[in-house]
Amino acid sequence: MSAIKYGLIGHPLGHSLSPYIHERIMEASGISGRYELYDVDPIHFDSEVKLLMRELSGLNCTIPYKQSVISFLDRLDEVAAKYMAVNTVSGGVGYNTDRDGFLSVGLHLSDKSVLLLGAGGVSRMMAFEAAEQGAAVTILARSMQKAVALATELRAKYGKEIHVISDIEEAQGQSYNVILNGTPLGMWPFCGGVPITPAIFCPRQQVFDTVYNPVSTRMVLQAKKHGAEATGGLKMLFGQALAAQKIWNPDAHYSTERLQQILAELPAEVLSHSPVKYIMTGFMGAGKTTVSRELGRQLHIPVIDLDERIEKTRGCRVSDIFERDGEAGFRKVESSVLKETLSEKQSAIIALGGGAILQEENRALIHRSEAMTIFLHASMECIWKRIRHAQGRPLAGDPGDEDEASRFSKVAALYEGRLPLYNKYCDIRIEAEKDFQTVASEIMDALGYGG
Repeated sequence: MSAIKYGLIGHPLGHSLSPYIHERIMEASGISGRYELYDVDPIHFDSEVKLLMRELSGLNCTIPYKQSVISFLDRLDEVAAKYMAVNTVSGGVGYNTDRDGFLSVGLHLSDKSVLLLGAGGVSRMMAFEAAEQGAAVTILARSMQKAVALATELRAKYGKEIHVISDIEEAQGQSYNVILNGTPLGMWPFCGGVPITPAIFCPRQQVFDTVYNPVSTRMVLQAKKHGAEATGGLKMLFGQALAAQKIWNPDAHYSTERLQQILAELPAEVLSHSPVKYIMTGFMGAGKTTVSRELGRQLHIPVIDLDERIEKTRGCRVSDIFERDGEAGFRKVESSVLKETLSEKQSAIIALGGGAILQEENRALIHRSEAMTIFLHASMECIWKRIRHAQGRPLAGDPGDEDEASRFSKVAALYEGRLPLYNKYCDIRIEAEKDFQTVASEIMDALGYGG
């Protein structure tokens, strides 16, 4: 064999991070090799997997082949035999490195109450690990047949009760220390999906979503909004790839420092291939435009200030539209421009005017586009300090047009009326009274791009 080759077999594969991750790991570890994707139709699987096992030095398997590959192997290692699922093949032996990736996340499962979402391959692995660590496991899955079969197997192996529930309503009112999502809900490009009602999230809870694209799913953001410690599946993806490389190349030197650098750069790689829109909302003076520009600079994606775009496309100032057509007229223009902006096929940060998210039509547009919404929150005292001398804010009035006490009372009433709606219609809330660089940094961390 002239060159060391590895690959991933699955169907459908679409865009996969696996070649990027594996080749970066190999480069960092002094391994000379290539990694390729093999999207194989099930009708050709038998012949293709035999050929690939002969030609490649190592093979990864993903959906739908993690079980069907087993019949072509000489044996399974202990972990793969326990799950009856293989994602890594070396020398005719089947391994399961999903477990290595999952454990690398660092969740604390011992003696915890765990709600597991899904009963497929990755959920099965997490269920076994949770039960093995002494957790009390409850399974919520779309397929009751799969959930019951998994629970029966776990009871037989670990001798403890495993609960199965049939719908989200049964989970409400229960207290879970850990929530694990093994379903694909929320995966790009269908970023709006959430597999569980946000009401189940609570402070100090651990929430793990195996979905890694987007880096922080809507489930992760909403869990953080409710005070949970939440993370997406990118570290698990990297961990299972690294474990596979160590099986294929046990004598290579794996530098922790260089590997950490690769992991830190992965979120940007995800974003570069999978366009996501982030909506910035909040009251006037919260810093939406300034923070958005800093965030766009750090993420290297466009920033669109909706009011500025309205003025550019309509050829007049927002205050002029208010004066000519009233607030109702302005809202119609705002919705029209927002619809056009959301339809653009690129990642972007969109800074909305303070009243945009409060309009039902705009919320529907955002929901259909599956953009994620960030609420910049600041106290009324902070807001007033920032805007009291500002011109051109139609709903706040201009200094000199009326006395300051009247202006403050009008703005404060507007603020109190809008605050509950900002909280309700956001995926995550960020405190925005610090300097804009710090606020942008905290958003980066929340979205999973903080390194």
